[in-house]
Amino acid sequence: MNKGIYSQIMKELKKAHDEDYHFSDGRILGSMCTKPHNIALKTHSMFVESNLGNPGLYPGTKKLEKKVIKMLGSLLHNRNPYGHITGGGTESNITALWIAKKITKKKEIIFPESAHFSFHKACDLMDLKPVEIGLDEKYRIRVDEAEDKISDNTACVAGVAGTTEFGAVDPIDKLSDICAEKNFLHVDAAFGGFVIPFLKELGHNLPDFDFKLDGVCSITVDPHKMGMASIPAGALLLREKKYLKSISRKPVYLTGVQACLSGTRCSASVPGVYAAMKILGKDGYRKIVKSCMDVTAYLSKRFKEIGLTLPVEPEMNIVCAKVKNPDRIIRMLDKKGWKISKTKKPKCIRVVVMPHVTRKVVDNFIPDLEKVCRKNGEI
Repeated sequence: MNKGIYSQIMKELKKAHDEDYHFSDGRILGSMCTKPHNIALKTHSMFVESNLGNPGLYPGTKKLEKKVIKMLGSLLHNRNPYGHITGGGTESNITALWIAKKITKKKEIIFPESAHFSFHKACDLMDLKPVEIGLDEKYRIRVDEAEDKISDNTACVAGVAGTTEFGAVDPIDKLSDICAEKNFLHVDAAFGGFVIPFLKELGHNLPDFDFKLDGVCSITVDPHKMGMASIPAGALLLREKKYLKSISRKPVYLTGVQACLSGTRCSASVPGVYAAMKILGKDGYRKIVKSCMDVTAYLSKRFKEIGLTLPVEPEMNIVCAKVKNPDRIIRMLDKKGWKISKTKKPKCIRVVVMPHVTRKVVDNFIPDLEKVCRKNGEI
């Protein structure tokens, strides 16, 4: 190895790494991801060669994936789930709609205005017709409107358990009632899947959203969000084996069956999910969720103290505050090193209270936010 070239490459890579923002800095306030658990990072590097797109070469990793799917199923009230680890919520949602199209032979997809952009992406890719449903005063899907829009052409009805913008939880129980035995019901719990079960254990009054409900056919959940796994680690869980078989392929030049949107799969996150879930257990996740919700309440209080209005009280660990010009606020905070995000309707600034967002981070952030808001006449 040419030491001079190696040194130059590493210097260049370090410069790029230093230019990135890092969760440990406590300045990323708009992301639904966080620093993975140390054991997830360690196991990820151990399995970096694994590719479950060619599963016969990686029987150990494949066994771990089956264990992970079973563990996720147990968390979401399904003792015998089917599915696989994906690259994230987008891939999981697209795959779910692909399955719905294959199973039903229909082309209309009903989902709320609050749904992740991956639903529109899926419709574009598969020539599906999006049927968007309005939201109620708490930014949840209007179930009566959804029921009215179900037709003979409906391939899938989708609800969200933890919306991207506000963390709102759709009344999946009511959607289940209208879909049971008649329509394919998909739940996007990419964010909420590792939050809502523990919020319910902590006494929060949230509706059921998972396989406990008979009408739910598939669920998206992202371990690389509140599950503390390494990126990329999404998951798609399915109630019935026939759903998975509907998209299965067996390429002659590969070992085993593929039932995924992607071919080659970054599979190093599989043992990362397994290790994180084993190490943390339900008690560990419950503590993480409680800590995040405590900071969420604290941030909500600090927002109100400086004169900002919340469009809705947080159901999950996402806090939004109404402002007239979120883009300007974001630009000015960006110059101060803060990375926050926004919502579209209503116009808000948005903070996702992930484990790296502590009370200390909030106390450092609020003075800069207050100065920026006063300068722009927001408060």
